[in-house]
Parts: sequence; structure tokens; C-alpha cells
Amino acid sequence: MEQKINDELIGVIDLLQKEKTVCLLAPSFPVDFAFPEIILELREMGFTKVVELTYAAKLINYKYIEILRDTPERQYICSNCPTIVKLVESKYPEQKDKLIDVASPMVVMARFVKREFGSDFKTVFVGPCLAKKQEAKENMDCVDFAVTFKELCDMFSYMENAGLLKQIPDTKENLEFDKFYSDITKIYPIAGGVAESMLNKGVLQKEQIIVCDGPTTFDIAMKDFCEFKNFRFIDAVFCKGGCICGPGVISKDGVEARKERVLQYKDKSRFYQPDGNYGKFVHAFGLDIKRKKDA
Repeated sequence: MEQKINDELIGVIDLLQKEKTVCLLAPSFPVDFAFPEIILELREMGFTKVVELTYAAKLINYKYIEILRDTPERQYICSNCPTIVKLVESKYPEQKDKLIDVASPMVVMARFVKREFGSDFKTVFVGPCLAKKQEAKENMDCVDFAVTFKELCDMFSYMENAGLLKQIPDTKENLEFDKFYSDITKIYPIAGGVAESMLNKGVLQKEQIIVCDGPTTFDIAMKDFCEFKNFRFIDAVFCKGGCICGPGVISKDGVEARKERVLQYKDKSRFYQPDGNYGKFVHAFGLDIKRKKDA
């Protein structure tokens, strides 16, 4: 029986067949996919390069720390989650100046790979989030498509049935991400992961942070944030449990099981790093990582 997929996914497949492409893989991927096999499977689909977003998250952390250190009197809201950004702008417009002026990991990594690999490369974000589709449309200068984990599986099955998959040898190189990575920011997709990855940098204390996941907890967090000025940073995501529980995830397992997969990947991946240190900030020197305010 022939599998049906929508026009958007047909467009992505057409891109993979005709263009040089980079897969921007969200760090929540271990919830649904085996590592490092997923990297080989993405290459079989036609991706020229496969990168994870943890390097972009590292650049974001660096900028967050700089901003928090330089303006100790100010309060900030994490701007990684596009739904939280929209929620602040629409429901709490008087607080939107507290959204930290740094783009999301998807956008930062897309800008980076366009500069690093070439502007002729097309970029496809693969992750757990439906809101990324709208964010991609708002950043069409660097992000060409955004698909969910479920959609990726549908595409793979369609291409397999149609004989469109490439024969890629399972060499060490083909089982590794292309160059850029970071270990500590692999916890980003877990609720509170952004704040936790910055705690040992001397700019935030635990009592200055509000961690919230889900729309109800965010409303409570915003009330406390406005009322008590000792809070300096809200690490917020719209999905309960964090990005590991996004609507584009396939797994039906509970939050703790999903979290454990991400942490296991964090440990395992240390043995699959590309040769050379590609986690340094110098590779991204001069890169614009600010948000698009007029999007």
C-alpha cells in the first residue's frame, strides 16, 4: 500500500534529491531515535551534512551569561521557546522587553551553518515542536523547512518504499555529526535544562531562577516574576516536561523515561565526537545571534 505524505514533506524530499542540505537535529532526538544510527539514516535520506543544535545552544549560553553578568539589575525571560515568546508578546506585552535578545538554537545554528558550509546549503530543522514551523517561516533567510520527528519517520518510510534512499556505508565518519557540538547543552530539551547548564558560571543562583513548563505554570511564574524582583531569570518552555514532550514526538513513554534517554545519550556521545575540537567559540566569531524583533 502506497504511503501518503503531505505537500510540505514532498517539498523536503525534493530538496534532498536536488540540493545540498543540512539537517539541524534537535537535542531531544534520543527520545525517539537510536544514536548514532539516526545520523546514518539521515544521510541515507540525502542530507549532505547532519549537525545537532547543541553548538548553537552553547553560543546562546555564552551570550546569556554575558548579558546577565553585565546587567545584574535586570530580569530576563529565556527566548528559546517560540511559543513562550509569542505568549509573552500577546498576553504580557508590558514584559516583552524582558525577553532576552538572543535567537533560538534552531535559528542560531541555521545562520551558523549557512556561513560555515555555504549559503547555497538548504537547512531542515528536525525536532519535537510544531511551533518551529512558524518560526522557520519567520526566518526564511536561514531556515528552509521545519519537520517533526513523526514527519521524519513518515518521510523515511515513503522514501524507502519509493526506492529513494541512498546507499551510505556505516563508516565512523558517517555515524558522526558534522563537526560542531557541545556536551553540557545536551540537557537543553529537559525542563530547566537551560538554567542548569548555566548554574556553575557565577551569574545566577538557584533562588534567582524560575523554571516552568506548561502554560499554567508560566502564568504563575510571570506573576511571581513581576511581584518579586529577586527573580532574575525565567527558564520557560510551553510543553509540560520540556521539549522532550513536544507534540511532534512519537514516544508514548513518561517524562522520566524520556529524560533518561537524553542523559544516556549525553554520556554515550562522548565516544562519538569528530576528530579535533569543534566546540570552541572561535568558530562562530562575529555571528549575529540576535532575535528578529520585527518577525
